[in-house]
Amino acid sequence: MVLKSYFDGSNQADSSEYDRISIATVCGTGKQWKKFDRAWKKVLYRHRADYLHTTDAVSLRNGFTKEKGWNKNRVDAFIGDCVDVIGSQVTIPDGVTGKRPREGLYPVTLTIPFDDWLRAKKTLPELPDTIEELCATESFSFALKWGRYIGAKKYQVYFDRGEPFYGHIRNRWRHPKANKDIEIMKDVINVDESISSEVPALQMADLFAWCINHNDNVTREWHGRLHSLSYNSPLLDYEHLIKPRQGVLEIIDSWELPARRSSVKNLSKPRNPSP
Repeated sequence: MVLKSYFDGSNQADSSEYDRISIATVCGTGKQWKKFDRAWKKVLYRHRADYLHTTDAVSLRNGFTKEKGWNKNRVDAFIGDCVDVIGSQVTIPDGVTGKRPREGLYPVTLTIPFDDWLRAKKTLPELPDTIEELCATESFSFALKWGRYIGAKKYQVYFDRGEPFYGHIRNRWRHPKANKDIEIMKDVINVDESISSEVPALQMADLFAWCINHNDNVTREWHGRLHSLSYNSPLLDYEHLIKPRQGVLEIIDSWELPARRSSVKNLSKPRNPSP
């Protein structure tokens, strides 16, 4: 069994518009993704949409402009149907009140507040120099843990093209010391980038990333409904960041991975309130 995992982030750490960074991971087997793709593409066809990019759709820009026939009601109907597809195919663990357990796609989001990361970096300078590295590696570990849980033998990993998370995982995957220290790396058969407009799984991840990054301002019905689904959404705050697993930072340092420009300078700039 091969587990295919897709990753998409909601914003960049050099943006003054946000106070956090979020990344969504969606995992599934080939059979599960084929079923999802068919259902997702039917929604695209029904709403005459080429793809879903949540920020563009909500903002009525690029492929979702008023000139192209889009408005708030049409967008809400479109994304609402996308949430219906997700809700019908995500895993439901045993013990969820009122719901029968079900195998399915596994979504998980991760959020790191900028101020918590800056504070933790001062307390524990050994932390990675970029906040994106933490997002990428922690999210990657979620996928591996899910794979072990369902009995996956191999892993394929895909990131939205052009985002900074991809390089951190690819460097580890190609690094001989990392492969030696992390035994499960030998079972990862692919780490690559994909174009989200062509991959329904990345569009699903984009929707989760957008929703979790705006979870303090839930004004649309589909937004609240997506949050009601069964998925994990950990927050790495200061208390979590300063307590890494024992020995992990020392092991990573021994790999001598390519140096990255620190996030500290960008994250220390004055920021506007989150929209």
